[in-house]
Amino acid sequence: MSFETYKVLHITGILLIFTGLAGLWGVSTFYPVQKFPSPRIPLALIHGIGMSLALVTGFGLLARLGLTESPPLWVWLKILVWFSLGMSLMLAKRRAHKWGAKLIVLWVILGSFAAWLALTKPF
Repeated sequence: MSFETYKVLHITGILLIFTGLAGLWGVSTFYPVQKFPSPRIPLALIHGIGMSLALVTGFGLLARLGLTESPPLWVWLKILVWFSLGMSLMLAKRRAHKWGAKLIVLWVILGSFAAWLALTKPF
């Protein structure tokens, strides 16, 4: 695949990650106990598909950049952000009604930091 195709798929994965997180946050915040069929499973699937897509295409982009031998520090930090966004699915499910908008702010900070790392490649 071309570099541009990897980038588009990577961004699509990122959009899916944040869509799943925000959806789960909304459902957990406003409907903590539901008696009707819950949209939590489809939202978790959207998040998981986005996580997989972002990871695979991220490594594809690294291969296109020739950084597979010894990845620089910014790559490891992006992997840490990716892992943090994956783990925050539990927070979206279990703590959204308690933490409220703090989770959204956390996700914006993590996403902005990852974007800054990708654009500037500081280390």
